[in-house]
Amino acid sequence: MKTSSFAGLFLWVAFVVTKLLTTPIDTLQYVMMLLMFAYLVLVPLTLNLVSQRKNSFYRYTTWTQLPSAVLAGVSFFIEQGTLAVLLAVPWFLTTILIALYGFSRLLQTWKRSTIFEVLIQLGLMYISIGGLWLILHRSGIQILHFSDVIVLLTSIHFHYAAFITPITMAFIGKMLLKKAPSIQPWFKTIAIFVLLGPPFIAVGITLSDSLPVLEFISVIEFVTPLIVFSILCLVYLVPTLDYSVQMLLSISFASLLFSMSSAMIYGFAHVNETVILGIPLMVFFHGFVNTFGFSLFGLLGVTAMQETKALKKTSLST
Repeated sequence: MKTSSFAGLFLWVAFVVTKLLTTPIDTLQYVMMLLMFAYLVLVPLTLNLVSQRKNSFYRYTTWTQLPSAVLAGVSFFIEQGTLAVLLAVPWFLTTILIALYGFSRLLQTWKRSTIFEVLIQLGLMYISIGGLWLILHRSGIQILHFSDVIVLLTSIHFHYAAFITPITMAFIGKMLLKKAPSIQPWFKTIAIFVLLGPPFIAVGITLSDSLPVLEFISVIEFVTPLIVFSILCLVYLVPTLDYSVQMLLSISFASLLFSMSSAMIYGFAHVNETVILGIPLMVFFHGFVNTFGFSLFGLLGVTAMQETKALKKTSLST
């Protein structure tokens, strides 16, 4: 982990402890904890992977990311309204900077972009939607038929599923195709479905009351390629890696298989108007496993792979 991520982890622990001591804990508070973990730990880890330090938008993002995350955390201790929105605005602006960083990369490379670059570029741009939904939540404005929890979960969706997942997939996918080039057409198809998934799920959730089957279809569209990707990586990539990276990515992919399966069960139950996994259980079974299993260990595994690759290049050049 980089120093900024260690600092973020310390601040996240302080946020959680303060929440536990001062606030009655319910599902919404757990969602806030998961969102703050993204702000303080996972977003910095992801940005470290995609850094182009000469890019001005990237530099501005590194300056604003930590203080804006802290202010967003403070807003979670304040009642929804104007002050809470004002405290959340810096994080929204930071996500805009990240999106502009992704868009500037797209403009620079669009003629020669690979599927890996597209995953990174769109992932960087998607996060701004999560920043917008944070503002909507802190305002307290009623959004369609959404409950307070659903509004904040939508923000989480565009930080995790739409930002961290495709960017992590880009780096792992590049290594996967080096080990198994014959599956390149499969990977491209999987990547396209993953990129289409976040907005499709958002539409499905929006229309879930009138068309619950659309929400289920959108979940299947996003979950299925991720499950296939995990299996391909466990078969072709993980056995070829160093032991430490094997462990990190094995935990990540096993967690992904579990969390995506729970998402599928939740969507199927909604179609059948039954409750197998309600929102509180989904936060635990899907949210916590996806956060601390797939996302954290996946990013640590990719970071370890990149560092190993850099060390090999250094040793070859000396």
